Amino acid sequence: MTAQKKAQKLTPMMRQYLQIKSRHRDVILFFQLGDFYETFYEDAELCARELDLVLTQREGAPMAGVPVKKASAYINRLLKKGYKVALCDQLQDPKEAKGLVERDVVRVITPGTVLDDDALEPGRGHYLVALYGDERVGLAYADVSTGEFRATEVASPEEARHELARLQPAELVLPEGLALELDLNTEARGAGARLALTSRPPHEFSPDILKEHFGLISLEGLGLTDRALAARAAGGLLAYLKETQKEGLQHLSAPTFYSTLEFLQLDPFTQRNLELVQELRTGEGKNTLLSVLDETVTGMGARLLRRWLLAPLLDRRAIEARLDAVELFYQNELARRELRDLLAQVHDVERLAGKLGTRRATPRDLLALGRSLERLPQLKAQLRALLDRAQSAQRPQRAQRAPKRLQELLQTLEGLRLEEVARELRALRDDAPLTLKEGNIFREGCLPELDALKAQEREYKQKILELEARERERTQIPSLKVGYNTVFGYYIEVTKAHTKRVPSDYIRKQTLTQAERYVTPELKGYEEKILSAQERAQCLEYELFCRLRDRVAARVDEVKRFAQVLAELDVYAALAEVAKRRGYTRPAFTDRREIHIEEGRHPVIEAVQKEPPFVPNDLHLDEDETLVVLTGPNMSGKSTWLRQNALICLMAQMGSFVPARRAVLPIVDRIFTRVGASDMLAFGYSTFMVEMIETANILNRATERSLVILDEIGRGTSTFDGVAIAWAVAEYLVKRVKAKTLFATHYHELTLLAEKLPGVVNMHVRVAEQGDDVVFLHRVERGAAEGSYGVHVAKLAGLPQAVIERASEILQQILKGNPLEAIEGKKPVKPRVIVQPALFGGEPHPVIEELKKIDVERLTPIEALNVLAKLKEKL
Repeated sequence: MTAQKKAQKLTPMMRQYLQIKSRHRDVILFFQLGDFYETFYEDAELCARELDLVLTQREGAPMAGVPVKKASAYINRLLKKGYKVALCDQLQDPKEAKGLVERDVVRVITPGTVLDDDALEPGRGHYLVALYGDERVGLAYADVSTGEFRATEVASPEEARHELARLQPAELVLPEGLALELDLNTEARGAGARLALTSRPPHEFSPDILKEHFGLISLEGLGLTDRALAARAAGGLLAYLKETQKEGLQHLSAPTFYSTLEFLQLDPFTQRNLELVQELRTGEGKNTLLSVLDETVTGMGARLLRRWLLAPLLDRRAIEARLDAVELFYQNELARRELRDLLAQVHDVERLAGKLGTRRATPRDLLALGRSLERLPQLKAQLRALLDRAQSAQRPQRAQRAPKRLQELLQTLEGLRLEEVARELRALRDDAPLTLKEGNIFREGCLPELDALKAQEREYKQKILELEARERERTQIPSLKVGYNTVFGYYIEVTKAHTKRVPSDYIRKQTLTQAERYVTPELKGYEEKILSAQERAQCLEYELFCRLRDRVAARVDEVKRFAQVLAELDVYAALAEVAKRRGYTRPAFTDRREIHIEEGRHPVIEAVQKEPPFVPNDLHLDEDETLVVLTGPNMSGKSTWLRQNALICLMAQMGSFVPARRAVLPIVDRIFTRVGASDMLAFGYSTFMVEMIETANILNRATERSLVILDEIGRGTSTFDGVAIAWAVAEYLVKRVKAKTLFATHYHELTLLAEKLPGVVNMHVRVAEQGDDVVFLHRVERGAAEGSYGVHVAKLAGLPQAVIERASEILQQILKGNPLEAIEGKKPVKPRVIVQPALFGGEPHPVIEELKKIDVERLTPIEALNVLAKLKEKL
């Protein structure tokens, strides 16, 4: 049966539902009926299945509903599963409606536009991303909860995927028919999360909507004039927001252009392998670099720290500016503690601004904002005092000069005029309600008109108390009392033992097991006056609150600037706190291609591992030293050493102190890692294929300014292939790429590279032999390792003693050059030459065949040159 035929047979309310649903076919429609949101037909069946609701019927239609007051929790569950929900609210009081109550969709909630606090993680941005393009791609992202809006262009879909991995959006908006080859759900959202995909008509991806919405003549001020793809992506994202949010994008910033070339590039493999925000094995965020560095005390600061960690800087002056700020807080412990104590009293102003801009701030939200704004004078005073002390200190050290960035933040605070907003918000009660229509929003004494209504309500409530005392005296019924409930209103209750004393003017209202309830004309008169005063007071409070919210929302740009300052100060103080607590030092930078790290440590392992103490190690690479071949046994700490050096470089460029006694570093443009297996195994790739894909990514994208970390290249194939590939990769990195490379391997043949290629150095992890056992010292030193001690590691792992002894026997034979005979138990024979067959194509090459026929000893020099020329031409 079509919707039109259904509508002909159904009630006006169901026809209204079908009409509204026809405009929102791709979302679940929550249709308000009084205190419930109801869903019908396919939506009801879906909600019953996904939310464990009871499926009922209304007028023959399947129906399932949730209470309006508890709707957020149910909606959030649907959003996490990738669904979208349209809220169709009653737009008028049913009491005032003449016939059918007016209803319409007031907002479409999608995974990328959710604003409910319970659905948002305090410490990470909640991004909606739009893409536009094919070979070159425009990308725009926005966080509706904070108003952040930015756009960029990248050179390929692959780079778009890397940017998605950094942002980890909740929802992706694409033009219909976009032929982008993106492995979205592999890296984009993170472990255990689902990326919602939304297709929109291509014509919506227009830059014109940006000019119209933000009142711009051109896009030049946004940096988008010559970046059509970025402008189109931003236009498509804004069009989607306007459709879903209906109104209330006042807090959304005009999109500004950024270049991914401003940041140190971290591809998805590197983010995962270095465990920056998620553990490699569990996908959780517990033991990660972020978890170690995150000593922030506000949600704004936590989100900013995460952004800095995933996008370290390339501009040395900007990095030094951050380090100057961290160092000032590092050296002023009292000021740091006072600032952190003050920031801990501040709410998430950035997300409160988002609620303001979307007209969804509740009384309790504005109360939190007011309390946060009241900290502004104290914050300015603390920061001013700190900078004054630094400026006046007569010391030559850089640490005692007032950091320029902190001076700029103080100037921003000085320019804010939010104290008057804070004063106005003091009118809100300390116990302000969660919703607008509950009443009791404003303090007494702030609004005379409201106070008069409240006084009238109290006056008639007092008269009811007097009536109770008077009736108890008149009737001589000691148990007589006046009560109230929402169904019957005010009543006089008398126990059954005294019903014979009830006066004749009492009107029975309700009979209970142990009592009777009555009303009188006088009591009903007082009730009407009380309810009238309450209703007028609630309407007035609602109106006054909306006006107050609009006045504060008009200052939302200032509120956002305040939030940005708070976030940045929080990060500087947090990084200083971590540095002081964990013994980190300020890194120095050099324009030379050299790395000098003294007593470096792995920040995460050091923080997690209590016993034994972490063993620090050095890394010294001069300008002409390009690649380190690191050998040593399993479990000796090779992988830890590789990662810690990469993390130290990354931390330095994000503006953090580093876990080392001293660090002099170059500015690296990219960090690449090839460590362990990958999530790509789930997509049918072999371990070896994964290794090769990740290695190819490094060789094709690394530059001489990059840092490359390679751990065991070639393990996924035969030893012969593995050694050959590892050797060729190392050779290519040294000769062609020239990136600083740390290469851990069990192929001892690779140590010969140091003799054949300039720029290659051998390093190893020391062990101490004690009889038949070894002790791992976890010390990295120059020179090649003497062996891999794999049998000893097997012994530590608990393999049966018989297996250990047999492995030792085989190893001794292999070390004598008899690998096959050691296993087969035969006498040693002359080693065989093994020829590796080609995988593709078995046909002999004509040049090779001709070379085989040439008798080199009979050729004269001239003949040899002629033959060589012919062969080259044929080749």
